[in-house]
Amino acid sequence: MLFRASIAEFEAVFGASLDIRGPGPVEGARWELVIDPAHDGPAVLDWSPQERVLTSRAADAGGLMRTFQLVHTMARSRSAREVDETCRDVRDAVDRTIAEVGSAFPGLELRGLDWPEICEEHANGVVEASDPLAAAQRWMARLQDAHTKIEPAARPTPLPYVVSVREGAAWFVRVPAGTAAFEAGVRPGQRIVGLDGASGPELVRLIEDCRSRTAAPRHMLELVAGRRLLSVHEATSVKVAGAEWTEDGRCDPVELIEWRRLTSDTGYVRLKIWQGQVAEGFDAALAELDGCDRLVLDLRGNVGGNLMLATGARDRFLRKATHLGWIQYTDGRGGLGPRVALHGEPSSERRWPGRLVVLTDPLTYSSSEDFLLGLQGLEHVTVIGRPSGGGSGRARSLRLLPDWVLTVSTALTYDRTGHCVENSGIPVDVLIRSDGPGHATDDPAIRAALTS
Repeated sequence: MLFRASIAEFEAVFGASLDIRGPGPVEGARWELVIDPAHDGPAVLDWSPQERVLTSRAADAGGLMRTFQLVHTMARSRSAREVDETCRDVRDAVDRTIAEVGSAFPGLELRGLDWPEICEEHANGVVEASDPLAAAQRWMARLQDAHTKIEPAARPTPLPYVVSVREGAAWFVRVPAGTAAFEAGVRPGQRIVGLDGASGPELVRLIEDCRSRTAAPRHMLELVAGRRLLSVHEATSVKVAGAEWTEDGRCDPVELIEWRRLTSDTGYVRLKIWQGQVAEGFDAALAELDGCDRLVLDLRGNVGGNLMLATGARDRFLRKATHLGWIQYTDGRGGLGPRVALHGEPSSERRWPGRLVVLTDPLTYSSSEDFLLGLQGLEHVTVIGRPSGGGSGRARSLRLLPDWVLTVSTALTYDRTGHCVENSGIPVDVLIRSDGPGHATDDPAIRAALTS
């Protein structure tokens, strides 16, 4: 299903239409996907110009998926073979990053960025740095895109808080009930004064280093840097005035989805991320809240996840075939393919017949924006809060070194009016700064939703 949803991406690279067929003989130009358990070595993507056959070959489904990430690379390099393997060394990784970002990242012009100039400032410094990964992350942070970055292959676990970082300081914005910080007495507004033994000037340097390595649009940078600051691999001590506790990063006590009635005619659903059993939970919530005239869907802090889960949930709020907007993919050669119209159909399963109010903030990102794209602007939908993060995404993932992974955005999305989501976000109907989720009595966004 995800492959079908990505057809327009591959068509932009191939410059031709793509028709999916089942097993069996096919004449003419084609792309063959082969899982061969006897295949020895890394997954490969081969192109035979004589036969006009592109072949993905791997020992398993995971390897086959990785060959899809190489299609842009082959378009750029014009080679007959691309292999899913890591670079030889840091210099090779830097050179590949320069080429891959330059040929596939679509967000340079709209941000007013000059990629060769950025590379001139940073590339050699990565090779010469005592900490090449940190230098590489500062380099990628210049692109201001949370999808386009270099990260360790084993990524730390983000803790279930919202933290804002600014001018060498970090403070809690959202502290969910049941978390270690909440149980320690921490509430929004409290400043972090100690982190894993660092305090004072050392903590300031740690926070500034974290911010400098964070890739994100400017309007969400403070919150994404805070998310990065409180992402851990192992037990980490955190301290605020009057409280200190340890985060182990192994267990998130916050449910992926929760719901309740705010009033007799208003249901509330908070959805943390699009993954796991969210689809089942979402339908259970809609069933339990059936009969409410209004549903408040809280996507604040939801940074994305599974695209198919998000768009499947979106369809539960469509009332007819709907033009959602457009998407435009990069062609792998430094340009953009044509805009492709995005359409949605009402779900054939459960649908929500009442009004929908969606709460957003700058951490509402990626797949959460795909959920919103096309709903915002409909007569029965109201978006309250702050504009979303602005990440069209459809990121490719490439292995640079054994412990480095490069991801690169490949698309720009637009709403029905032509507004580009990338770097600016989904617009809101009612602008309210509210960092919830809270309760109707103390959350301005929920209070606004109840009167919308």
